Parts: sequence; structure tokens; C-alpha cells
Amino acid sequence: MKTKNAMFYLLAVVLGGCLPSLHPLYTDETLAFEEKLIGKWLEDGGDDIWEFKKAGEKKYEMRVFDGKEGWFEAHLINLEGMMFLDIFPDCKTLEDMQDFYKIHILPAHTFMKVDQIEPNLQLRMMNPEEVSAMLKDDPNLLKHEFVDDNIILTAAPQKLQEFVVKYANAEDVFGDASDMTRLEPLYTDEDLAFDENLIGIWEGKNGQTFDSVKAGEQAYDIILVDQDGIERRLFANLVKQNSMTVMAVFFNKSGLDPNDFYTFHLIPDVFLKIEQTEPKLVLRQMDYPEVYELLKVNPTSPQQKAVKTHYFFEGVRLGP
Repeated sequence: MKTKNAMFYLLAVVLGGCLPSLHPLYTDETLAFEEKLIGKWLEDGGDDIWEFKKAGEKKYEMRVFDGKEGWFEAHLINLEGMMFLDIFPDCKTLEDMQDFYKIHILPAHTFMKVDQIEPNLQLRMMNPEEVSAMLKDDPNLLKHEFVDDNIILTAAPQKLQEFVVKYANAEDVFGDASDMTRLEPLYTDEDLAFDENLIGIWEGKNGQTFDSVKAGEQAYDIILVDQDGIERRLFANLVKQNSMTVMAVFFNKSGLDPNDFYTFHLIPDVFLKIEQTEPKLVLRQMDYPEVYELLKVNPTSPQQKAVKTHYFFEGVRLGP
């Protein structure tokens, strides 16, 4: 296999569900920056969190969390009054990969149309099936390569811009909008507490282990090992409010930074209801709307039945 074709084939395998481009959509004169994009956004009807932080004068650090983390560089582009996002994988996602495997991963750009930022964030990803059909009908429409029916855009930024402007509002070129709600803090720094009973090692009923130690004044550093031996490090605060105690869990230590201007440290990735600590530890995962209902809407009402029960961890103590 020739080197060029091997590169395209690998891109097609890695990004088969997207529409990858070898070149960015932006040029210096088209870059824009909107402060209101910064924040954590929850995908409506789902659990995915999209997080945007400022990473330069006209650049964002984007993190997507769906139980695992994906890190990206994101650039906002203004083309004839329409807004687009150029997303490019950040090296953080590759940090834990095996080195030989890592050098075979070829990052690529993907594009999204930004329909609106407020009151909800609405993003639309380019539709690979529709664009593929267009380019099969007219191969000269935009420079590209096909590998096993997967399309990879190879056009220069200016040509990419011309294409997305021309077809931004064409039917099906961009997919359905994902509607996202901005997440706001449900507690304050004054609600943070610490419970020594949450320090220790527990063995889960399915062979997991939960190892929690104190980190700083009020935080917990947690090592969670699942039944397959896969280790995950978590960071957490304890929140006590309205007679309810929950663990606010972050999958990245930077999420606990109290000096963050945008209060990301008060918007965790996961809420865990502490239902029991002795004789066993029982942690039930709660989604953001459920916590919002309990803490903000009906803070004095009796504990409500969970909309869905998902036990994050349940096990017995092994040691202090």
C-alpha cells in the first residue's frame, strides 16, 4: 500500500463516523471569539458534557465527557455572518496510549455549524453521507479522497470556507442540531464539607475497588479499579446542602481549581448520592436534572425516588 493511501485509510478507520479534513476551516482573518461559549453544556436528553475554556486570544480548549474524556483544540470561525467550529484532537487524549500505537494515530479537523449559543447551544456536525453523495455526483466540487467509501477532505482552507458558506443552509449537509443547556453551579464553596468516613478502601460486590484518600483541605483523591482491572483516577468534593450529602466527582484534577474564574470547580462531571458509608459504601449516580430538582426546586421536600437507579459503587470496607 502506498504511503499516501495508507494515511487516508487510517484516517477513514479512526474517523469513519465523522467527516475529517486534513486542513483547518479557519484562516487568521476569519477567527472569532465569543466569551459566552465558555462554560459546561449538557446535551439535552443525554449525559454528555461539552466544556469550553479559553486557551488563547482566539482559541478554546474543548473537553467532551461521556464517562471518558476527549480533549480538543477548538476555533470559532465567522464566515459571512455565520459561525462554525473547527475541532482538532488535543494530545491530552493520547497521553495514556501505548507509544507505538500512538504514532499511528493521525489527527484531523472536523467542522460544526453553530446555529446559536444562547439561550441554548446548538451545534450541527457535517453529514458525511450527504457530502459523500454530493462529491460522487460532482468530484470537482471540493478536493477530497475516497477510501473504502469513507470520505476525507483535502481542500485548502479557503476552498473549505467557500463550500460551507454555499451549503451551510442546504438540506442535510449539516446534520440535526444537538441542543445543549448551560450547566450552572448547584452549590457554593460554603456547602463543601469533609467526612473522614469516606477515607479508606472498599471492595465492590463485582470485584471493583474504591480507594479514597484525603487531598488538601476538603478534597478526595480516588482510585477506582473496575472488575477488569482498569484503573481510573477521580477527584471529588463533598457537598452538604438541605440535609442531603452528595459527592461531586471530577474526572480531571483541574476541575477542582477554586481559582477558576468561571466556577467550573462547582460543576462536577458526576454527582454521587452517598446512601450509606457503614457497614458498606453505597454510591448512587444522579443526573444533573435530578440534583437540580432536589437542591434547587424542592429543597425542603422529602427525598424523592430516583428517576433511574444506577449504583456507581457498592462494597464493603477493607481497611482505613
